[in-house]
Amino acid sequence: MPPLESNEKILHTARKHWFLLAGEIVLLCVLALLPGLLLFTPDLLPDELLSTLKELVHLQGNITLLILFLWALELLALCIAFFILWTDYYLDVWFVTNLRIIAVEQHGLFNRSISTFRLDMIQDATVKVPGILATFLRFGAVEVSTASNGSFQFKGAANPNLLKERIIEECHRAQREKQEVHIRRNSQ
Repeated sequence: MPPLESNEKILHTARKHWFLLAGEIVLLCVLALLPGLLLFTPDLLPDELLSTLKELVHLQGNITLLILFLWALELLALCIAFFILWTDYYLDVWFVTNLRIIAVEQHGLFNRSISTFRLDMIQDATVKVPGILATFLRFGAVEVSTASNGSFQFKGAANPNLLKERIIEECHRAQREKQEVHIRRNSQ
């Protein structure tokens, strides 16, 4: 939970779509199962490749134990990769509050960047949906432009149109409140 200012409330929380993590997990599963398939079904490999591997490795005795050891090391590395991917997925989040947008982006395990953007400084919000699969599953990128000619982007957001509508709605509300305070000051 990011630090909030006084009288600030979180109105909407946006995360990445689950499909992005699922695609990375499928790749990790294929990489995890591939050595097992080759170990337990060596008939899939051509005899020429097996003899070439035996000549290159120059091992005598049971090569199965070495393959099992290397496979265990690979599974350990894939588990570490899974936890890094999960951490990045889970900790990448946008909070839309009544005063600002807080963008938290995780880079690896121990590197995080937190950016804040005041709602009254936002000029435009754009949704980019990259294809038919993203259209059906409702994920895409939300890009928000600020008054300082800067922009920031949340790639892979779940329900990007809902996030954009919420940002624009709160941006209009913040700008109306700013104008009302300015009019009250000038009339006094």
